[in-house]
Amino acid sequence: MIRSIKLLFIYAFFTNAYAAQHFEGEIIFSASHKYRDTSIHSTPNLSEEVKYSISAEFVRIDQSTQLGNQAVIYDTLSNTKTIVIQQNEHTIAIKINKESDPNLSIKTSYFDDSLTICGISCKKAVWNTYKKDDAKLSYAEIYYTNSISGTYAENFDNLLGFPLKYEIISGDIESIYTATSISKTTIDPTIFKVDKKVKTYSMEEFKSLMGQ
Repeated sequence: MIRSIKLLFIYAFFTNAYAAQHFEGEIIFSASHKYRDTSIHSTPNLSEEVKYSISAEFVRIDQSTQLGNQAVIYDTLSNTKTIVIQQNEHTIAIKINKESDPNLSIKTSYFDDSLTICGISCKKAVWNTYKKDDAKLSYAEIYYTNSISGTYAENFDNLLGFPLKYEIISGDIESIYTATSISKTTIDPTIFKVDKKVKTYSMEEFKSLMGQ
C-alpha cells in the first residue's frame, strides 16, 4: 500500500513537471511605468503591452515603443538570446550568450501569499539583486505559477515558476506587469528564427558600432 502511494506521488510529480515544461501558447501582459521621482510628470518611453510566445525550449518576447519594435528570442537549452530591433525600415539583431555574472548577487524569498491571475492561483516571491561593480540594486515583487516553467522567465533566473504579475524597481523606474490573457495554442516555430537577411552582431560588435 505504501509503495503504491509512493509511486502515485512520483507519477503526479513528474506529470506536473512535464506539463510545466511543455506549455505552448501565448501570454499577453499589460504594463505600466513611472519614475520614482514624483517631481517628474512624464512617463518612461517603455512598452505598455508585452507578448510572450512559448514553445518547446524557446520563448519570444515582443514589445513596441515609439522608438520601434523589439523582440527577444531566448533559447533555454543553449542559454542564448537574440535581441531583434526594428526601427523604421531598418532591422538588426544582437546575439548574446547568457552567462552568469560574478558581480551579480541574487536573493529570492518565497511566501505563502497567493493571488489569482487569469484564473490561475499564483504564489508570491520577492527577488532582489545587487551588482557589486556598480552598486546597482533591483527589487521585484512577483506572483508566479508552477503550471508554466520558470525557465521561460528570462528576466528572473532560477525562479520556481513563471511570473504572471510582477512589480519591479530598477534604477529610477518602477514598472508593473500583469498577465491579461493566457492561451494554449500552437506556435509557428519560424518566429524563433532570425531572417538570414538581418545583420546580426555580437554584443561586443554592437557596442563597438555604437562607439562605446
